[in-house]
Amino acid sequence: MLINELQNKNIMIWGMGAEGRSAKEYLETHKITDNIITYNDETDSHKLADILAQTDVIIRSPGVSIYKPEIKQARSAGIKITSCSDIFLSEIRNNHPQTKVIGISGSKGKSTSVSMLYHMLHKLGYNVALGGNIGKPLIELIDGSYDYIICEFSSYQASDLTNSPHIVMFTNLFSVHTDWHGGHNNYCMDKIHLSANQHGDDICIVNANNAQLRDYCKSCHNIIYYGDANGFYAEGKELFWKEEKLLSIDELKISGNHNMDNLAGVACIIKSLDIDFRAALKTLADFEPLPHRLQKVGTVNGILFVNDSISTAPEAAIGGMQSFDDDMAIISGGIENHQDYQQYAEFINHNPKVKVVVTLFQCGPQIADTIRRFVKRPDFKLIEASSLEEGVKLAYEELGKINGKLVLFSPTAPSFGYYKNFMERGEHFIKIVKSLEK
Repeated sequence: MLINELQNKNIMIWGMGAEGRSAKEYLETHKITDNIITYNDETDSHKLADILAQTDVIIRSPGVSIYKPEIKQARSAGIKITSCSDIFLSEIRNNHPQTKVIGISGSKGKSTSVSMLYHMLHKLGYNVALGGNIGKPLIELIDGSYDYIICEFSSYQASDLTNSPHIVMFTNLFSVHTDWHGGHNNYCMDKIHLSANQHGDDICIVNANNAQLRDYCKSCHNIIYYGDANGFYAEGKELFWKEEKLLSIDELKISGNHNMDNLAGVACIIKSLDIDFRAALKTLADFEPLPHRLQKVGTVNGILFVNDSISTAPEAAIGGMQSFDDDMAIISGGIENHQDYQQYAEFINHNPKVKVVVTLFQCGPQIADTIRRFVKRPDFKLIEASSLEEGVKLAYEELGKINGKLVLFSPTAPSFGYYKNFMERGEHFIKIVKSLEK
Protein backbone atom coordinates (compact mmCIF):
# COMPACT_ATOMS: atom_id res chain seq x y z
CA MET A 1 0.00 0.00 0.00
CA LEU A 2 1.27 3.48 -0.93
CA ILE A 3 1.29 6.48 1.37
CA ASN A 4 -1.10 8.43 -0.85
CA GLU A 5 -3.63 5.62 -0.49
CA LEU A 6 -3.81 6.41 3.24
CA GLN A 7 -5.00 9.97 2.68
CA ASN A 8 -8.50 10.65 4.08
CA LYS A 9 -8.75 7.16 5.55
CA ASN A 10 -9.60 6.09 9.09
CA ILE A 11 -6.37 4.33 10.10
CA MET A 12 -5.89 1.90 12.96
CA ILE A 13 -2.29 1.18 14.03
CA TRP A 14 -2.50 -2.22 15.69
CA GLY A 15 0.44 -2.71 18.06
CA MET A 16 2.50 0.13 19.51
CA GLY A 17 5.93 -1.40 19.67
CA ALA A 18 8.86 0.01 17.68
CA GLU A 19 7.12 -0.43 14.31
CA GLY A 20 3.81 0.99 15.50
CA ARG A 21 5.46 4.06 16.98
CA SER A 22 7.48 4.59 13.79
CA ALA A 23 4.33 4.28 11.67
CA LYS A 24 2.51 6.88 13.75
CA GLU A 25 5.45 9.28 13.61
CA TYR A 26 5.85 8.82 9.85
CA LEU A 27 2.18 9.47 9.17
CA GLU A 28 2.22 12.55 11.36
CA THR A 29 5.31 13.85 9.53
CA HIS A 30 3.45 13.43 6.24
CA LYS A 31 0.36 15.21 7.54
CA ILE A 32 -1.80 12.09 7.73
CA THR A 33 -2.92 12.77 11.27
CA ASP A 34 -6.64 13.41 11.45
CA ASN A 35 -7.98 9.88 11.64
CA ILE A 36 -5.35 7.71 13.37
CA ILE A 37 -6.34 5.35 16.18
CA THR A 38 -3.72 3.29 18.05
CA TYR A 39 -4.58 -0.09 19.53
CA ASN A 40 -2.82 -2.53 21.87
CA ASP A 41 -4.19 -6.00 22.62
CA GLU A 42 -3.04 -5.81 26.23
CA THR A 43 -4.75 -2.55 27.16
CA ASP A 44 -7.50 -1.81 24.66
CA SER A 45 -9.18 -5.17 23.92
CA HIS A 46 -12.58 -3.98 25.20
CA LYS A 47 -12.55 -1.23 22.55
CA LEU A 48 -11.73 -3.42 19.54
CA ALA A 49 -15.23 -3.83 18.06
CA ASP A 50 -15.93 -0.11 18.27
CA ILE A 51 -12.57 0.77 16.69
CA LEU A 52 -12.96 -1.70 13.82
CA ALA A 53 -16.43 -0.32 13.06
CA GLN A 54 -14.85 3.01 12.13
CA THR A 55 -11.63 1.74 10.48
CA ASP A 56 -10.76 1.75 6.77
CA VAL A 57 -7.13 0.57 7.02
CA ILE A 58 -5.23 -1.43 9.63
CA ILE A 59 -1.45 -1.03 9.83
CA ARG A 60 -0.55 -4.16 11.77
CA SER A 61 2.66 -4.68 13.74
CA PRO A 62 4.61 -7.93 13.21
CA GLY A 63 3.32 -9.41 16.45
CA VAL A 64 -0.27 -9.23 15.18
CA SER A 65 -0.86 -12.51 13.38
CA ILE A 66 -2.69 -12.48 10.06
CA TYR A 67 -4.43 -15.59 11.38
CA LYS A 68 -6.08 -13.81 14.32
CA PRO A 69 -9.87 -14.18 14.03
CA GLU A 70 -10.26 -10.41 14.39
CA ILE A 71 -7.87 -9.78 11.48
CA LYS A 72 -9.75 -12.27 9.31
CA GLN A 73 -13.07 -10.66 10.25
CA ALA A 74 -11.71 -7.20 9.46
CA ARG A 75 -10.51 -8.37 6.05
CA SER A 76 -13.91 -9.95 5.33
CA ALA A 77 -15.58 -6.68 6.28
CA GLY A 78 -13.58 -4.86 3.59
CA ILE A 79 -10.96 -3.28 5.87
CA LYS A 80 -7.58 -3.05 4.14
CA ILE A 81 -4.70 -4.69 6.05
CA THR A 82 -1.16 -3.44 5.56
CA SER A 83 2.11 -3.10 7.50
CA CYS A 84 5.18 -0.90 7.70
CA SER A 85 7.07 -3.48 5.64
CA ASP A 86 4.47 -3.44 2.88
CA ILE A 87 4.24 0.36 2.81
CA PHE A 88 8.05 0.53 2.61
CA LEU A 89 8.33 -1.95 -0.27
CA SER A 90 5.44 -0.35 -2.16
CA GLU A 91 6.98 3.11 -1.92
CA ILE A 92 10.51 2.02 -2.85
CA ARG A 93 9.42 -0.12 -5.79
CA ASN A 94 7.07 2.53 -7.18
CA ASN A 95 8.76 5.83 -6.33
CA HIS A 96 12.50 5.19 -5.80
CA PRO A 97 13.81 3.48 -8.95
CA GLN A 98 17.43 4.30 -8.04
CA THR A 99 17.26 2.13 -4.89
CA LYS A 100 17.57 -1.66 -4.83
CA VAL A 101 16.08 -3.54 -1.87
CA ILE A 102 17.78 -6.76 -0.73
CA GLY A 103 15.70 -8.84 1.66
CA ILE A 104 17.14 -11.72 3.68
CA SER A 105 15.04 -14.22 5.58
CA GLY A 106 15.23 -17.72 7.02
CA SER A 107 14.73 -19.50 10.30
CA LYS A 108 18.31 -18.80 11.36
CA GLY A 109 21.28 -16.79 10.10
CA LYS A 110 19.46 -13.77 8.72
CA SER A 111 20.75 -11.16 11.21
CA THR A 112 24.39 -12.08 10.70
CA SER A 113 23.87 -12.29 6.93
CA VAL A 114 22.33 -8.83 6.60
CA SER A 115 25.00 -7.40 8.89
CA MET A 116 27.85 -8.88 6.84
CA LEU A 117 26.27 -7.68 3.59
CA TYR A 118 25.75 -4.17 4.97
CA HIS A 119 29.34 -4.07 6.24
CA MET A 120 30.77 -5.07 2.85
CA LEU A 121 28.70 -2.65 0.78
CA HIS A 122 29.35 0.20 3.20
CA LYS A 123 33.10 -0.47 3.22
CA LEU A 124 33.11 -0.52 -0.58
CA GLY A 125 31.68 3.01 -0.61
CA TYR A 126 28.04 2.46 -1.50
CA ASN A 127 25.24 4.52 0.04
CA VAL A 128 23.54 1.74 1.96
CA ALA A 129 21.01 1.43 4.80
CA LEU A 130 20.15 -1.42 7.16
CA GLY A 131 16.59 -2.02 8.31
CA GLY A 132 13.86 -4.40 9.34
CA ASN A 133 14.34 -6.70 12.31
CA ILE A 134 17.81 -5.23 12.68
CA GLY A 135 18.74 -1.60 12.02
CA LYS A 136 16.06 1.07 11.49
CA PRO A 137 12.32 0.40 11.15
CA LEU A 138 11.74 0.13 7.40
CA ILE A 139 9.20 2.92 7.22
CA GLU A 140 11.89 5.36 8.38
CA LEU A 141 13.98 4.57 5.27
CA ILE A 142 11.38 5.48 2.64
CA ASP A 143 12.43 9.10 2.16
CA GLY A 144 16.18 8.48 2.01
CA SER A 145 18.29 8.26 -1.11
CA TYR A 146 20.22 4.96 -1.15
CA ASP A 147 21.95 2.66 -3.57
CA TYR A 148 20.91 -0.36 -1.53
CA ILE A 149 18.66 -1.01 1.44
CA ILE A 150 19.51 -4.28 3.21
CA CYS A 151 16.53 -5.70 5.11
CA GLU A 152 16.01 -8.55 7.53
CA PHE A 153 12.47 -9.91 7.19
CA SER A 154 10.76 -12.20 9.66
CA SER A 155 7.95 -14.54 8.63
CA TYR A 156 5.63 -12.16 10.52
CA GLN A 157 6.62 -9.30 8.22
CA ALA A 158 6.64 -11.36 5.01
CA SER A 159 3.31 -13.14 5.47
CA ASP A 160 1.02 -10.67 3.64
CA LEU A 161 3.31 -8.47 1.55
CA THR A 162 1.99 -7.15 -1.77
CA ASN A 163 5.50 -6.26 -3.02
CA SER A 164 8.84 -8.08 -2.80
CA PRO A 165 12.50 -7.01 -2.63
CA HIS A 166 14.55 -6.91 -5.84
CA ILE A 167 16.82 -9.61 -4.40
CA VAL A 168 15.64 -12.16 -1.85
CA MET A 169 17.91 -14.58 -0.01
CA PHE A 170 16.64 -17.50 2.09
CA THR A 171 19.13 -19.05 4.54
CA ASN A 172 17.14 -22.12 5.71
CA LEU A 173 13.79 -23.36 7.03
CA PHE A 174 13.26 -24.99 10.43
CA SER A 175 10.19 -25.48 12.61
CA VAL A 176 9.84 -22.26 14.64
CA HIS A 177 7.10 -19.69 15.42
CA THR A 178 4.36 -22.20 14.65
CA ASP A 179 1.86 -20.71 17.12
CA TRP A 180 1.72 -17.32 15.34
CA HIS A 181 1.22 -19.02 11.97
CA GLY A 182 -1.14 -21.76 13.09
CA GLY A 183 1.12 -24.56 11.94
CA HIS A 184 4.45 -25.38 10.33
CA ASN A 185 3.22 -25.36 6.73
CA ASN A 186 1.74 -21.87 7.15
CA TYR A 187 5.04 -20.73 8.68
CA CYS A 188 7.02 -22.00 5.67
CA MET A 189 4.58 -20.54 3.16
CA ASP A 190 4.55 -17.19 4.94
CA LYS A 191 8.35 -17.09 5.04
CA ILE A 192 8.66 -17.87 1.30
CA HIS A 193 5.97 -15.26 0.53
CA LEU A 194 8.77 -12.68 0.76
CA SER A 195 9.60 -13.54 -2.86
CA ALA A 196 6.01 -14.00 -4.13
CA ASN A 197 5.75 -10.59 -5.83
CA GLN A 198 9.16 -10.34 -7.46
CA HIS A 199 9.41 -8.83 -10.96
CA GLY A 200 10.95 -10.12 -14.18
CA ASP A 201 14.61 -9.32 -13.48
CA ASP A 202 14.48 -9.96 -9.72
CA ILE A 203 16.48 -12.80 -8.13
CA CYS A 204 15.79 -15.34 -5.40
CA ILE A 205 18.91 -16.83 -3.78
CA VAL A 206 18.36 -20.16 -2.01
CA ASN A 207 20.50 -22.40 0.21
CA ALA A 208 20.80 -25.71 -1.65
CA ASN A 209 21.77 -27.54 1.55
CA ASN A 210 18.37 -27.18 3.22
CA ALA A 211 15.99 -29.75 1.72
CA GLN A 212 12.86 -28.21 3.21
CA LEU A 213 13.81 -24.79 1.87
CA ARG A 214 14.44 -26.18 -1.63
CA ASP A 215 11.05 -27.87 -1.59
CA TYR A 216 9.13 -24.74 -0.59
CA CYS A 217 11.09 -22.56 -3.04
CA LYS A 218 10.28 -24.62 -6.15
CA SER A 219 7.92 -21.94 -7.45
CA CYS A 220 10.17 -18.98 -6.61
CA HIS A 221 11.34 -16.57 -9.30
CA ASN A 222 14.80 -16.72 -10.97
CA ILE A 223 16.40 -19.02 -8.39
CA ILE A 224 20.15 -19.00 -7.85
CA TYR A 225 21.42 -21.69 -5.48
CA TYR A 226 24.37 -21.42 -3.14
CA GLY A 227 25.86 -24.23 -1.12
CA ASP A 228 26.94 -26.51 -3.97
CA ALA A 229 30.14 -26.90 -5.98
CA ASN A 230 28.78 -24.94 -8.95
CA GLY A 231 28.95 -21.65 -7.08
CA PHE A 232 29.64 -20.35 -3.58
CA TYR A 233 29.74 -22.95 -0.82
CA ALA A 234 31.29 -23.66 2.56
CA GLU A 235 33.25 -26.68 3.70
CA GLY A 236 33.91 -26.61 7.44
CA LYS A 237 35.72 -23.37 8.21
CA GLU A 238 36.34 -22.43 4.57
CA LEU A 239 34.44 -20.55 1.86
CA PHE A 240 34.84 -21.51 -1.81
CA TRP A 241 33.88 -20.18 -5.22
CA LYS A 242 33.77 -23.33 -7.34
CA GLU A 243 37.28 -24.77 -6.81
CA GLU A 244 38.82 -21.54 -5.50
CA LYS A 245 39.30 -21.18 -1.74
CA LEU A 246 38.31 -17.64 -0.81
CA LEU A 247 38.38 -17.36 2.98
CA SER A 248 38.71 -19.21 6.29
CA ILE A 249 36.72 -18.33 9.38
CA ASP A 250 40.04 -18.21 11.24
CA GLU A 251 40.71 -14.97 9.34
CA LEU A 252 37.55 -13.38 10.81
CA LYS A 253 36.34 -12.31 14.25
CA ILE A 254 33.07 -14.27 14.02
CA SER A 255 32.56 -17.77 15.45
CA GLY A 256 30.53 -20.64 14.08
CA ASN A 257 31.26 -22.63 10.94
CA HIS A 258 27.60 -22.25 9.93
CA ASN A 259 28.35 -18.56 9.38
CA MET A 260 30.51 -19.57 6.41
CA ASP A 261 27.37 -21.09 4.91
CA ASN A 262 25.59 -17.76 5.45
CA LEU A 263 28.56 -15.97 3.92
CA ALA A 264 28.27 -18.16 0.80
CA GLY A 265 24.76 -16.76 0.31
CA VAL A 266 25.93 -13.18 0.91
CA ALA A 267 28.77 -13.63 -1.60
CA CYS A 268 26.15 -14.85 -4.08
CA ILE A 269 24.25 -11.58 -3.58
CA ILE A 270 27.42 -9.54 -4.09
CA LYS A 271 28.18 -11.33 -7.36
CA SER A 272 24.60 -10.86 -8.58
CA LEU A 273 25.11 -7.09 -8.12
CA ASP A 274 28.16 -7.24 -10.43
CA ILE A 275 30.42 -6.25 -7.53
CA ASP A 276 33.90 -7.76 -7.07
CA PHE A 277 33.18 -10.42 -4.43
CA ARG A 278 36.86 -10.97 -3.65
CA ALA A 279 37.29 -7.30 -2.77
CA ALA A 280 34.07 -7.39 -0.77
CA LEU A 281 35.17 -10.40 1.28
CA LYS A 282 38.43 -8.66 2.21
CA THR A 283 36.43 -5.97 4.05
CA LEU A 284 35.20 -8.58 6.56
CA ALA A 285 38.55 -8.64 8.37
CA ASP A 286 37.23 -6.02 10.80
CA PHE A 287 33.60 -7.17 10.92
CA GLU A 288 32.50 -7.49 14.54
CA PRO A 289 30.17 -10.36 15.50
CA LEU A 290 26.68 -9.42 16.65
CA PRO A 291 25.83 -9.68 20.36
CA HIS A 292 23.92 -12.79 21.51
CA ARG A 293 25.09 -14.81 18.49
CA LEU A 294 27.86 -17.16 19.63
CA GLN A 295 29.16 -14.21 21.63
CA LYS A 296 32.22 -14.99 23.75
CA VAL A 297 31.35 -13.49 27.14
CA GLY A 298 34.39 -14.35 29.23
CA THR A 299 36.57 -17.09 30.70
CA VAL A 300 36.38 -18.19 34.35
CA ASN A 301 39.05 -20.61 35.60
CA GLY A 302 39.74 -21.83 32.09
CA ILE A 303 36.07 -22.26 31.12
CA LEU A 304 34.77 -20.09 28.25
CA PHE A 305 31.16 -18.89 28.41
CA VAL A 306 29.38 -18.33 25.08
CA ASN A 307 26.09 -16.43 24.76
CA ASP A 308 23.94 -17.74 21.88
CA SER A 309 20.63 -16.36 23.14
CA ILE A 310 19.49 -15.74 19.55
CA SER A 311 19.09 -19.54 19.27
CA THR A 312 15.36 -20.32 19.15
CA ALA A 313 15.43 -23.71 17.40
CA PRO A 314 17.15 -27.04 18.07
CA GLU A 315 18.91 -26.76 14.70
CA ALA A 316 20.51 -23.50 15.83
CA ALA A 317 21.84 -25.17 18.97
CA ILE A 318 23.29 -28.00 16.87
CA GLY A 319 25.07 -25.38 14.76
CA GLY A 320 26.42 -23.79 17.92
CA MET A 321 27.75 -27.10 19.25
CA GLN A 322 29.40 -27.80 15.89
CA SER A 323 31.27 -24.50 16.13
CA PHE A 324 33.53 -25.57 19.00
CA ASP A 325 35.96 -28.45 19.53
CA ASP A 326 36.27 -28.42 23.34
CA ASP A 327 34.45 -30.53 25.92
CA MET A 328 31.33 -28.54 26.75
CA ALA A 329 28.11 -28.07 28.65
CA ILE A 330 25.06 -26.70 26.84
CA ILE A 331 22.19 -24.86 28.54
CA SER A 332 18.83 -25.11 26.74
CA GLY A 333 15.20 -24.22 27.36
CA GLY A 334 12.61 -21.49 26.89
CA ILE A 335 8.90 -21.20 26.26
CA GLU A 336 7.08 -24.21 24.80
CA ASN A 337 7.08 -23.88 21.00
CA HIS A 338 6.04 -27.39 19.89
CA GLN A 339 9.46 -28.30 18.53
CA ASP A 340 10.97 -31.72 17.93
CA TYR A 341 14.17 -32.34 19.92
CA GLN A 342 15.00 -35.82 18.59
CA GLN A 343 17.66 -34.61 16.13
CA TYR A 344 19.12 -32.39 18.87
CA ALA A 345 19.35 -35.37 21.27
CA GLU A 346 20.76 -37.71 18.62
CA PHE A 347 23.45 -35.14 17.78
CA ILE A 348 24.46 -35.02 21.45
CA ASN A 349 24.49 -38.81 21.68
CA HIS A 350 26.98 -39.04 18.81
CA ASN A 351 29.21 -36.17 19.97
CA PRO A 352 31.26 -37.06 23.05
CA LYS A 353 32.53 -33.49 23.39
CA VAL A 354 29.03 -32.57 24.72
CA LYS A 355 29.48 -33.74 28.30
CA VAL A 356 26.60 -31.94 30.06
CA VAL A 357 23.17 -30.62 29.11
CA VAL A 358 21.29 -28.35 31.50
CA THR A 359 17.58 -27.89 30.77
CA LEU A 360 15.30 -25.19 32.17
CA PHE A 361 12.13 -23.12 31.72
CA GLN A 362 8.86 -24.31 30.20
CA CYS A 363 10.16 -26.68 27.52
CA GLY A 364 12.99 -27.95 29.75
CA PRO A 365 11.10 -31.14 30.73
CA GLN A 366 10.40 -31.94 27.05
CA ILE A 367 14.09 -31.51 26.17
CA ALA A 368 15.12 -33.62 29.18
CA ASP A 369 12.66 -36.42 28.31
CA THR A 370 13.94 -36.53 24.71
CA ILE A 371 17.55 -36.65 25.90
CA ARG A 372 16.76 -39.55 28.24
CA ARG A 373 15.32 -41.50 25.30
CA PHE A 374 18.14 -40.89 22.85
CA VAL A 375 21.35 -40.11 24.75
CA LYS A 376 22.88 -43.32 26.11
CA ARG A 377 26.52 -42.33 26.61
CA PRO A 378 27.98 -43.24 30.03
CA ASP A 379 30.16 -40.09 30.05
CA PHE A 380 27.15 -37.77 29.74
CA LYS A 381 25.19 -35.94 32.46
CA LEU A 382 21.72 -34.38 32.28
CA ILE A 383 20.76 -31.66 34.78
CA GLU A 384 17.31 -30.09 35.17
CA ALA A 385 17.64 -26.61 36.66
CA SER A 386 15.00 -24.34 38.17
CA SER A 387 16.50 -21.05 36.91
CA LEU A 388 19.13 -19.67 34.58
CA GLU A 389 21.28 -18.70 37.58
CA GLU A 390 21.20 -22.27 38.86
CA GLY A 391 21.78 -23.66 35.36
CA VAL A 392 24.92 -21.60 34.78
CA LYS A 393 26.29 -22.46 38.22
CA LEU A 394 25.70 -26.21 37.81
CA ALA A 395 27.14 -26.28 34.27
CA TYR A 396 30.24 -24.47 35.52
CA GLU A 397 30.66 -26.82 38.45
CA GLU A 398 30.22 -29.99 36.38
CA LEU A 399 32.74 -28.88 33.76
CA GLY A 400 35.20 -28.06 36.50
CA LYS A 401 35.07 -31.69 37.67
CA ILE A 402 36.07 -33.04 34.23
CA ASN A 403 38.34 -30.22 33.01
CA GLY A 404 35.78 -29.10 30.43
CA LYS A 405 36.38 -25.84 28.58
CA LEU A 406 33.07 -24.37 27.35
CA VAL A 407 29.58 -23.44 28.57
CA LEU A 408 27.26 -22.73 25.63
CA PHE A 409 23.97 -20.96 26.34
CA SER A 410 21.85 -21.94 23.33
CA PRO A 411 18.20 -21.90 24.45
CA THR A 412 16.64 -23.62 21.37
CA ALA A 413 13.32 -21.88 22.08
CA PRO A 414 11.84 -18.36 22.26
CA SER A 415 12.14 -16.25 25.41
CA PHE A 416 8.57 -14.90 25.62
CA GLY A 417 7.04 -15.24 29.07
CA TYR A 418 10.43 -15.12 30.80
CA TYR A 419 12.13 -12.18 29.06
CA LYS A 420 11.01 -9.40 26.72
CA ASN A 421 13.21 -10.75 23.95
CA PHE A 422 16.38 -12.75 23.27
CA MET A 423 18.50 -9.65 23.94
CA GLU A 424 17.25 -9.33 27.52
CA ARG A 425 17.74 -13.07 27.97
CA GLY A 426 21.32 -12.83 26.71
CA GLU A 427 22.08 -9.87 28.95
CA HIS A 428 20.86 -11.86 31.94
CA PHE A 429 23.23 -14.69 31.01
CA ILE A 430 26.12 -12.22 30.69
CA LYS A 431 25.30 -10.75 34.10
CA ILE A 432 25.35 -14.21 35.68
CA VAL A 433 28.71 -15.02 34.09
CA LYS A 434 30.17 -11.71 35.27
CA SER A 435 29.09 -12.57 38.82
CA LEU A 436 31.11 -15.80 38.57
CA GLU A 437 34.21 -13.83 37.63
CA LYS A 438 34.17 -11.90 40.92
